[in-house]
Amino acid sequence: MNAVRTLRPAALVALLWLVAAASPLRADTKITWDPARTTSPETVDELKALQEKVKEVVHKVTPSTVGLLVGPGAGSGVIVSTDGLVLTAAHVIGKPGTSIRFVLADGTFVKGKSLGLNKSVDSGMAKITDKPPPDADWPGAKDGKWPAAEVGKGTDMKKGQWVISLGHPGGPKPDRPPPVRVGRFENYSKSDHSLRSDCTLVGGDSGGPLFDLTGKVVGIHSRIGLFLEYNMHIPAEAFKDEWDQFVKGEWTDRAKFAGGVEVGLVLDEDEESPTVKKVVKGGPADRAGFKAGDVIIQFDGETIHAADDLTQLLNGSEPGQRVDVEVLRGEKTVKLKITLGRKTPPEKDRGKDKE
Repeated sequence: MNAVRTLRPAALVALLWLVAAASPLRADTKITWDPARTTSPETVDELKALQEKVKEVVHKVTPSTVGLLVGPGAGSGVIVSTDGLVLTAAHVIGKPGTSIRFVLADGTFVKGKSLGLNKSVDSGMAKITDKPPPDADWPGAKDGKWPAAEVGKGTDMKKGQWVISLGHPGGPKPDRPPPVRVGRFENYSKSDHSLRSDCTLVGGDSGGPLFDLTGKVVGIHSRIGLFLEYNMHIPAEAFKDEWDQFVKGEWTDRAKFAGGVEVGLVLDEDEESPTVKKVVKGGPADRAGFKAGDVIIQFDGETIHAADDLTQLLNGSEPGQRVDVEVLRGEKTVKLKITLGRKTPPEKDRGKDKE
C-alpha cells in the first residue's frame, strides 16, 4: 500500500510564500496597447492601456500640430521637419508663395509662407520662416529647431486600427490647444487615393494630421464625408512622392491629374464649377472635342458638381480607358467621348490653348 506523502511544515510554508509572492506580480503586470491592434478593448485594463497610449501620443505630437491663417480663411497643419516644413491640404493654402500666419499649440503666432501643392490630390506644403519663440521648451528649441512629427505610411494601415486626429475645428483659438479626436481607420480608397476614418472632422480641421498610435503622421485631413464620422484624409505617401517639388514651391498638377492619367486640360481655378480653362493641343481632351469654357457636368455616368468630383473620378481611372462625358457649352449639352492618356512629365507638355 502506497504511503500518503505529506509536506513538512517548513516546505509548506515556503510553497505558500511563493504562491503569495507570485500573485501580486500577476495582478500588477502592466498591460500595454499594441499600436497595430484592430479590435476594441475587452477589459477595463485594456481600455486603460489604450487610454495611456493615446495620452502618450498626444503629448508627443501636440507641439507639432499648428493652425494656419491664410487671408480670411483658416485651416490646420503639422510640422514635419526641424527647419519648419509643414504639411497641409492644398485647398487651405491656395497657391504657392502665399503669406501665412501659423498658430502654435500654445497660441503663439509665427510667420511663414506656402510652398508647393497638388490640387488634384489636395496635398500641400508650407514653411515657418520665423525662429522658435524664446520661451519655447521643446527639445532643440534653443537651437532654432521646430518640433517635427515623423511621417509614416497610411496605405499600409489595417481596417480597425486606432488613430488620432488633431486639428483646429472652427479655426485656431489662441487659448485652446488642438482638440483631440480618437477613432478607427476604415480603409484606403484607390479610386480617389484617400484614407477614410471615423474621426469626426469639421471646418477648420482641413490640413490637420491623422496619427497612428506610434505617433507617425499617416494622413492629412482633406474632406468631410457625407456623414459626420466618415471623413477623408490624404495619405502620407502623396507628400513623399512630390516632396522635392513641394519644397521648391512647384505646382505639380497643371494640365494633368493624379493616378497616372492625363486628360490634357486645365480647369479654371476662379470658377466653382468644373470649367475648362485650357485644352492642350493634341492631348486627349483636344482629340475628344473639348473647348475652353466647357463646363463638365457628367463623367463616366457620374454627375460632376465641382472640380474635386472630377479629380476623384480621374484618380480611379486608367490610361486607355474610354469615357463618356457631358459638358455644358453655352446653353447646349454636348456629349463627348475621351480616351484617357498616360501622364507624362510636365516638360513634355508643350501644347498651346486650343482656339
